Amino acid sequence: MSKRRIFPLLLLHFAFSLNAGDGLEDALGYLSGNELVVSLATRIVESENQTVWHMENTNLTVSGQSVNLKMSGENLVIFAQITPYIQTDQTLLLIAKGEVFVSSAEEGTKYYSTLKSLPVSLGEKVLFFPLGMAVDSNRNLYYIELEIQVLPRKASEKHSFEGEGAR
Repeated sequence: MSKRRIFPLLLLHFAFSLNAGDGLEDALGYLSGNELVVSLATRIVESENQTVWHMENTNLTVSGQSVNLKMSGENLVIFAQITPYIQTDQTLLLIAKGEVFVSSAEEGTKYYSTLKSLPVSLGEKVLFFPLGMAVDSNRNLYYIELEIQVLPRKASEKHSFEGEGAR
């Protein structure tokens, strides 16, 4: 191939490389401007509605990227995947998947799963209840609750996770 043909091809390749870099910068700019804060409050509640254990955590994600939670105890392992999807009208489709593994000497390991999808507004609190229940050695019943709230990162500093409004 002659030098006359190679130079335009190299120039063309260089131009495409520059455009690809601009696209990457645009994509990163879009993602950083559309970050979502997923706040999770996990509780274990006695049958008399008393909270006996509580944990909160906050995760940064983008639309379509799941936030994962794992809890494990003596005979119990729980996995939860929370995936927010921003809709074109700026509402949110929240997909919550829960998997529970319960083991006992008498019955072996049992597996339970649930999948819920729910349209919500940004900032609305949702109670994802069917994560599981447990019975202790005294036959007391406990429920595991997961409260979910998704906010745009920009607005997350203005809202508090505490308060009323859980579904």
